[in-house]
Amino acid sequence: MDTQIDLKGDVIVVTGCTRGFGRVVVVDLAKAGARVVVSSPWQDENDALAAEITASGGTALSCLGDVTNRDQLRELVATTMSTFGRLDVWINNAAYETPGMSLALDFGDAEFDSVNSVNVGGTYNGTMAALRAMLEQGHGVIINVTGRGDDLRPTLYTAPYGASKAWIRSFTRTLRGEYGKRGVNFVNFNPGVMITERMDRAEAEQLAEINPRTEKLFPVVMRVLGDPPSVASQRLIEFIASGAAKKDGEFRLINLRKVIKGIGGEAKYRVQNRNSDKD
Repeated sequence: MDTQIDLKGDVIVVTGCTRGFGRVVVVDLAKAGARVVVSSPWQDENDALAAEITASGGTALSCLGDVTNRDQLRELVATTMSTFGRLDVWINNAAYETPGMSLALDFGDAEFDSVNSVNVGGTYNGTMAALRAMLEQGHGVIINVTGRGDDLRPTLYTAPYGASKAWIRSFTRTLRGEYGKRGVNFVNFNPGVMITERMDRAEAEQLAEINPRTEKLFPVVMRVLGDPPSVASQRLIEFIASGAAKKDGEFRLINLRKVIKGIGGEAKYRVQNRNSDKD
């Protein structure tokens, strides 16, 4: 974390932040000086992470926050306001990703419903809860985490997830148009491709069963476009600290520069592997 980044005094809520990318973000925010609210449906995990952040010198509040439960989110906002007196940034990070890759029909209704209840419903619920408080105080930023599918391109073998991210981007842009002049800004944040153990191993194995050709391309895509979650977290925090989050509506980590850099890295990777094979 860049020691020059200073979010001291800012109050930031991150939903679904006891695991995965959300955990990385909330810990980094606290290191940057923000007063963070740790929230997820699991109170024991919230308490443990808040205690860990506090023990490291940060300020953290633990709140139950199942994004499918509107009452819990309203209570989360009320507790945040009563504790800190303000709410500067709300990050709708909580997401449900299908446990594997499959053709749309094979997912089944239950998986579609689960994705929609968390990704679509949870983003809506979190946004409404935070928006009311921010309008009352006259300022605030709501950041909605998108992902593959938000550009309306096909997301083969992850149809429920991709469609939900397209909805989030449209929803965010609409609310930015409706409330931007009232002091609340809305941001679509696409963190790009994040390298995790699950994506490296499990998804490649599933793709082999669905489409062998796609399975062969998967590791190449990961090498060209992928980064560890810490990279996206650092960039997001820089974005917030710079003040850009108060005025910009889109922040995407995949762009032409990233692609060109990744292709260069892939070429180097192949040369190194070719030389290793010769040895």
